[in-house]
Amino acid sequence: MQTYVPNQDRNKLFLCNPLRDITTMNELYQFTYPEITRYAKTVDVAWFNDRNMPHAFFEIEHSTDIQNSILKFYELQDFNSNFYIVADDYRERLFCDIMNRSVFKLIKNRIKFISYESLSSIHTHTHTQNILRLM
Repeated sequence: MQTYVPNQDRNKLFLCNPLRDITTMNELYQFTYPEITRYAKTVDVAWFNDRNMPHAFFEIEHSTDIQNSILKFYELQDFNSNFYIVADDYRERLFCDIMNRSVFKLIKNRIKFISYESLSSIHTHTHTQNILRLM
């Protein structure tokens, strides 16, 4: 996947590397109307497929308001994309409470919660599998 991170996050670190060094896109594709891409530009991480269409959107919720991220996903719901909230385990209950509000009924089943620990395990497993393939 092609990876986009907003300009304000490009200097943040991932495993001692600035995100700008591991993302593949400097600008977001204009995949739809400007008023919709305006929301997409603020999502923490976006993955795009080989047709330059959005495949997945990720919001990293360390201390910010989860509901604001879900509202961004609501605006992007017409795309065949996956939506993820990534946060500490203890925030999953808050995520579930928000998702159970009637206003989010249409997108409830499209947004998944991933804990930092689960994401770390996925990363470790993927990294290990890649190393084994090279051997």
